[in-house]
Amino acid sequence: MEFTKFVQKWQLYSAHRALLSCIFWLILWHLFTSSNGATKEEERVALLQLRDSLNRPNGSALVNEWVGNDYCYWYGIRCDRNHLVLEIDLSRIRQLGLGIWYPNATLLSHFENLEFLYLPGNRIGGWIMPEALCRMSNLKVLDLSSNPLNGDIIPQIRSLPSLETLYLSSIYPSHAFIPALSALCGLKNLWALDLRNNSINDENIPPCLLRNLSLLDLSLNHLSNSPRTLAALCGLRNLKILNLRDNFLDESSIPSCLFNNGICSLQKLKQLSLNDNLIQGEIDPCLSKMTSLFYLDLSFNHFQGNLPSFIFSNLTSLDTLLISDNEFDGTLSFATFANLSNLRYIDLSNNDLMLSSTIGYSFPELSHLNTSSNAFKGEIPYSYGNLTKLLVLDLSNNFLQGKIPINLRQNHTSLAQLILSGNNFHETMPSFSNMSNLACLHLQNVGFGGSITRSLVNLPVLEVLDISWNNLSVSIPDWFHTMPNLAIILLSRNQFHGTIPISLCQIQKLHFLDLSANSLSGVIPTCLNNITSWKKESALHLPYFIWISVSSVDYRVKVPLTTKGNSLVYEGTPLYFMTGLDLSMNQLTGEIPSQLGELGALHSLNLSFNILTGHIPKSFSIMEKLESLDLSHNNLVGSIPPEIVQLNFISTFNVSFNNLSGSIPFETNFRTFDESSYRGNKGLCGLPLDTACTSPNKKPPQQDEEEERAGIAESDFFFFSCIAVSYVVGFWVVILPLVVSKNWRRKHYAAVDSCIYICCNKFPGFLTRIKDCC
Repeated sequence: MEFTKFVQKWQLYSAHRALLSCIFWLILWHLFTSSNGATKEEERVALLQLRDSLNRPNGSALVNEWVGNDYCYWYGIRCDRNHLVLEIDLSRIRQLGLGIWYPNATLLSHFENLEFLYLPGNRIGGWIMPEALCRMSNLKVLDLSSNPLNGDIIPQIRSLPSLETLYLSSIYPSHAFIPALSALCGLKNLWALDLRNNSINDENIPPCLLRNLSLLDLSLNHLSNSPRTLAALCGLRNLKILNLRDNFLDESSIPSCLFNNGICSLQKLKQLSLNDNLIQGEIDPCLSKMTSLFYLDLSFNHFQGNLPSFIFSNLTSLDTLLISDNEFDGTLSFATFANLSNLRYIDLSNNDLMLSSTIGYSFPELSHLNTSSNAFKGEIPYSYGNLTKLLVLDLSNNFLQGKIPINLRQNHTSLAQLILSGNNFHETMPSFSNMSNLACLHLQNVGFGGSITRSLVNLPVLEVLDISWNNLSVSIPDWFHTMPNLAIILLSRNQFHGTIPISLCQIQKLHFLDLSANSLSGVIPTCLNNITSWKKESALHLPYFIWISVSSVDYRVKVPLTTKGNSLVYEGTPLYFMTGLDLSMNQLTGEIPSQLGELGALHSLNLSFNILTGHIPKSFSIMEKLESLDLSHNNLVGSIPPEIVQLNFISTFNVSFNNLSGSIPFETNFRTFDESSYRGNKGLCGLPLDTACTSPNKKPPQQDEEEERAGIAESDFFFFSCIAVSYVVGFWVVILPLVVSKNWRRKHYAAVDSCIYICCNKFPGFLTRIKDCC
């Protein structure tokens, strides 16, 4: 009976099983969506609270960016497919001047699906309720670099069970958090650790931390006397990326598993950085066993000898090879790298290598080749032009001669930068054509003579032209304005003569113009205020190359510019915003155009060593970005405009050896300039000179009295007053004696009669004409 009832109930359940199952899943779906909706609103509110905390006490970061209800599109926020926060990137968002930030960890605990959290550079000193961090059970990547952490947070990090990657570079002061590093040993899934720039040595890093890692960055530390730490590296058999840059390592302190007569245990390495150390001797054969190497940087050491081909022949996966700034010598044959067909980036610069063979077709993927500052001689091999994917070629500062191969200056459509400066070609400037990607052409000090080739107009994207320090003559071309992208023109130290072409005023994107040390004459064009990039600040967009590899390698355009009295190599952001005009060391005459004062975005102006006259324009005071002003060695007169102290960014100022007079403005930034900025002007007085003025900002009394008298004598009132007085005096000097003295009247009439008699006898016709007129 009981069994029959059970069967009946089972049949009933079976009949409604599908319906019950559907209802069950509907209930689950309802619970999930209800919970999910609440979580979304909870996350949105938590993000806004996090932003408010980030801005305390009076910041404004992300106020305009974090608006609207869909926070998945807010700056720095990335969501998963369920529209829950997956990533928060607040890198360097906290504004300067807001002090140390102590965020409440409970705000982050609302993001239970969070996997990536980036908070570097926000001046985090510690956490309120750090134990709440444990709720982020899915967090995989955490970046707290460049913060003044006090160490309290480190023990809480070990409660993140899913953490795989941890960035703790540049923590300041490092001694406050390093003792707590041992707490990280409990992170079972950690495989990537960044401890750059933390003064780490044997005494403060726990050995238990150097286990099971695939990526370890210990660069910019103090590992030169840390044998225990370096020996521990050899146990990381799965290590793929190792960075020991800038640790004062030498050949005796380098880990034995890297340099020990070919015994190498780190054979899985893909990236090895040993640059900026003190390693001497030859490259250890151990490297030949690291067949998985993708990136190798040995630059800025003291390696010596030849480049052994048997080492590099096995590194067939190598993409990037950096061995610059060492002491390698001997004859370089590119056959040394013959098996490295995947190479894209080679830097052999600043060694003492000589070229013995052509480069051939060995490197079909090569994008960057730098062999500058070596001992290469002879002509540039024609085979260089066969590198069809080459973007950057730098052969500067060698002993190359002859002619530039035609396939490097014509029909090479990939080349973006050609750097041949500091060689000995000694020919007329060759022609260039069909170089559709060439943006930077550096031909400084190569012995070119004659005139600038007009074929440059065939380079449609050319932005940087450096042909300084040559023997080019004739006049400066008047067709530069037809090159729409030209931004930097360096023509200094040639033999150009004639006047400055007015057409230069039409180059709207011009950032830097250097015509110094030539024989230019005439006046400074008044139309230079038409150049847009000198009036309103704008960024210069130059080619920027990034190789995305295990570690990205970047190459930035470098340009030598002379400013503030120094020749420096500019690159990156300083180059992008640098603007300047250098017309020094010529024979320019006339006055300085007041229109130059309208160049509000100009950073450097050098007009020294010319024959300029007149006054310093008062309009210079509104050149708000000006950092360097050199007007020395001219014939300028008058005073230094007191308004010039409004130049808030000025750091270099020189008006020496002119004919200036009056008091020196000694306020704001101008207090930093010493007497060398003003010497050779006998009329100047006041600090920083030893010559004191009679009173501050006032001329000497004798000079004031003389100028006052001169002013009165030159006035219109004085002129007409003299005429009136002269008329009155003259009239009465003649008439008054005639009225008072009878004797004077007789003499006067007798003289008149005598004159009439003479006229009548000697000029008979004259009297007749007078009578006829009367």
